[in-house]
Amino acid sequence: MKVPSTDPCLDSISSLGQASKHSEADPYEKAQLADLEDLEKSERDADSWRRVASVEAIAVVGMVGLCLLLGSHSQHDVLVYREGVTGLSYQNEAIQTRTPSQLAVEAQLVSFVKAVRSVPGIAYALVDQNVELALQMTADSAPAHAHQDMIAYFTNPTDNPKTLGKNGEVRTVLDPVIASPVNPHSWVVIWGEEDRLQGQRPHRSMHQGTITIADPVIPTDPQVASIDPAGVEVIQYDLHL
Repeated sequence: MKVPSTDPCLDSISSLGQASKHSEADPYEKAQLADLEDLEKSERDADSWRRVASVEAIAVVGMVGLCLLLGSHSQHDVLVYREGVTGLSYQNEAIQTRTPSQLAVEAQLVSFVKAVRSVPGIAYALVDQNVELALQMTADSAPAHAHQDMIAYFTNPTDNPKTLGKNGEVRTVLDPVIASPVNPHSWVVIWGEEDRLQGQRPHRSMHQGTITIADPVIPTDPQVASIDPAGVEVIQYDLHL
């Protein structure tokens, strides 16, 4: 049986040895604690980055989904125009259907009246341009038949602008041409004309009429848009000449 030592010297040496052991262990423990803190910090940083990456991934998926949704509802592009006092000019394309303003419809109806009634002499290219515009802007809608009426008008020798120009007549539609809406589909137009025949004095006259249009929609076909940018479709007209 081992009897504990009672020698004060031995006890002092033993205490010094234990204190020495504790003093030697402190730097090691501190190093372990420092390593543990660094590891925990790295894990926290990694967790924060994972959260940020997750949020960004969710945002990207959401944007892709939104683009797909918008794409599924966009069947075709329509044209966008810049509107001025003289009408519309082509700008670019958009993804939604657009309707023209009242000012744009008014400008197009003014162009319609000028195209129907002008006789630019022997400037046959301008005649063709006017005929194309008038025919493009008219449509047959039962019981009316504006398009067929327009064809008959231009082929009638007494109204054919090429025949009249060949015979020396020039007819100018005077500004301003006034187009006023009665309702969104019915318009009243008032305009003046000046007729000139070779060897005769110019003759001026005033005219008025009514025009009925369908719901105007800016066209999606660039070729149609270049002729009728406001998408005005005349389904009935009565120009008192």
